[in-house]
Amino acid sequence: MAPNKTKKKDNWQCPACKSKQRKVDNTNTPVQGCRMSAKQNSPEKASDENNITIRKPATSNPSLQSPTSPCLSLPNDEVLLATIRSEIQRSVAESLESMVQMYFMKEFNEIKKELTAVRELQNCVEYLSAEYDRMKSELQTSQEKISSLGKVNSSLSDKLNDLTNRLNLIEQHSRETNIEISGIPENKSENLVSVFQQLCNTVSISVLDTDVLASTRIRKLKEDTERPRSVIIKLQNTEKRDEILAAVSRYNRKNQNDKLNTSNLGYGGQKLPIYVSEHLSPYNKALHASTRKVAREKAYKFVWIRNGRIFVRKDDQASAKLIKCYDSLSNL
Repeated sequence: MAPNKTKKKDNWQCPACKSKQRKVDNTNTPVQGCRMSAKQNSPEKASDENNITIRKPATSNPSLQSPTSPCLSLPNDEVLLATIRSEIQRSVAESLESMVQMYFMKEFNEIKKELTAVRELQNCVEYLSAEYDRMKSELQTSQEKISSLGKVNSSLSDKLNDLTNRLNLIEQHSRETNIEISGIPENKSENLVSVFQQLCNTVSISVLDTDVLASTRIRKLKEDTERPRSVIIKLQNTEKRDEILAAVSRYNRKNQNDKLNTSNLGYGGQKLPIYVSEHLSPYNKALHASTRKVAREKAYKFVWIRNGRIFVRKDDQASAKLIKCYDSLSNL
């Protein structure tokens, strides 16, 4: 026994040195015994095989581990920093998530408002488009009607001009045997036939009572004028009319300084000129007045009437021009 004890003493090592070596069974060591005693007071389950202890999963926060175990050490600085870092990251993540959520909620609300405005604008555009199509259709229909009415109006205008010309011809034809005398003073007891016979005697033309079919005064074109109303003498035929007009023209050419006037007819007082011409229709009379005005403006020397038609001549060498309508005056 003594040699064995001496051998054990020579091979003895302290527990710190022994802990570095791999042991097969360390149940009798002081540390293992401490663990065994702690195992009896903890809810951990130990396995009987190979002395392996199976612990519960550790919590995320090491500070929450039970401090009652005398063998467990407090978290060191690295664990504490990791915990703080984790808490900061979690707080930042939550704050960031909240901010992102608020931002996107705000943006979504704005987008919803804009989408609502877009829908309203779309409805407005659709309404305007429908109205535009309707107005375009109505405009096209109106243009077609206007075009049709324009054609009808043009046709009616041509017919009206034709009827006006025909009516003017009829009116002028009904006056072809008449002569119109302007400038004879009015008298309540006047005898127009006697006055006309005196005029014919003055211009050296004989007229029988049977040559005169009717005599009358006509209404003034301008009521405010002081000139007397014109006298209309209706004769038997156009030959007698032309004879009287030719005689008056010869008399006035011979007496340039004393043309036919009121004194030649036995009227006293101031000498007033007397004009003898064909009896024109209202249209031709207005056209004749416009022709004389334009002729004075454009220095035309001659304006005369022959068989109800109006002629002008620039001078003695120029050819005569027939004035059929107002458009002819623009060509002078």
